[in-house]
Amino acid sequence: MTKAQGQTPMAAAVSLPVSKSAESIYLDHAAATPLDPRVDEAMRRAAAEAFANPSSPHAAGRRARAALEDARDRILALLGGRSAGSSRDRLIFTSGATEANRLGMLGTVGPCPGTVGVSPRDHGSVIAAAEDLAGQGWRLHRLPLAADGSAIAAAAGLAAAEPGRVLVSTTLVCGQTGIRESPAALSAADIGGRLFVHADATQAAAWDSLSFDSLPVTSLALAPHKFGGPRGIGGLLVRGGVGVAPLTPGPQELGLRGGTEAVALAVGFAASLELATAAREAARRQVTELRDRFETLFVTAARRHGLEAVVVGGDADRAPPITTIAVRGCERQTLVMACDLAGVGLATGTACASGSSDPAPAIVALDLPDWVPRSAIRASLGPSTTPADVAEAVRRIDAVFRGIAAAGLHPPSDAG
Repeated sequence: MTKAQGQTPMAAAVSLPVSKSAESIYLDHAAATPLDPRVDEAMRRAAAEAFANPSSPHAAGRRARAALEDARDRILALLGGRSAGSSRDRLIFTSGATEANRLGMLGTVGPCPGTVGVSPRDHGSVIAAAEDLAGQGWRLHRLPLAADGSAIAAAAGLAAAEPGRVLVSTTLVCGQTGIRESPAALSAADIGGRLFVHADATQAAAWDSLSFDSLPVTSLALAPHKFGGPRGIGGLLVRGGVGVAPLTPGPQELGLRGGTEAVALAVGFAASLELATAAREAARRQVTELRDRFETLFVTAARRHGLEAVVVGGDADRAPPITTIAVRGCERQTLVMACDLAGVGLATGTACASGSSDPAPAIVALDLPDWVPRSAIRASLGPSTTPADVAEAVRRIDAVFRGIAAAGLHPPSDAG
């Protein structure tokens, strides 16, 4: 079978006008952001000066330990955690947000089963952890999404209805739609007693000010590759007084995670969070304007070629960088492939689920026409995205739509 024979009709048709020399425009910042050069430099210095094992007692080991603990304290302060006193919060470095989510879900609840609630807007690692708890005797509840795309009302209802131990997850910014939710509806008085709340802040940390001390949660997960930092490291912030059972036992990380700590990555984590925090207000305004501009131009381009396009959650409270748009009659994976051939990097959903042929659960769970989940693609912008990037990306996407229309590959209507 030739390459052309292996392509879908849409991809084959729209691959014709592609300029092979065109520089690709990256609009998948929700999956991973470019490494900030200032973060890279901070990690290079740490790798040279704090290269030793931070558990070693000699001078080089103590330098590495000092750099590690300095990074931990800086991150803790930026997230509004308590760094002193008997109720000091703990920041545990992990391999990424997936491990942090698992540790927050499985490590904090203790041995006695109870009720666990998760929703379609949660990351796959959260869902998998809840299913593991169900295998240990926990009662698993699949929480429905409200019309605004949030699950917090259902989580609060579950916590109020169940008299025993309850664990619920809240995803502060949905990685598929960008829709925010706040855990404020949960009872702070119950936190850490019978109610455990894990917050996934992976998509929120760069854009929203987080004050862990005032959030009604027991744990919070994030990773710096979402805001200009390194891959291969994440963090779980655990409220003081809440016990944690390690998933990988060992003497490191206060005995909560075995394995030699990656000091340079921790330094990069702290540096990237500091830079994102300092630039947050300006970046929020800039990226929101560019996202709105992208949506307007995208929908207009689709209509120009007889295609219907809708923004998912366009009226909801969304974080700045993420937009998900459905193009009626265009299968999402094929459209993303066609845009990639045209030099625009988009996504069908969260990177961890990009290989799945199933529509994104966070969109399926909304009360939308059936064609929307099948057709929805995600664009995510970042502080490095420029107005010229947006204009050129939509110009190339317009050419993709032109190829679709010329080939007659989209139906005039679609059931659902």
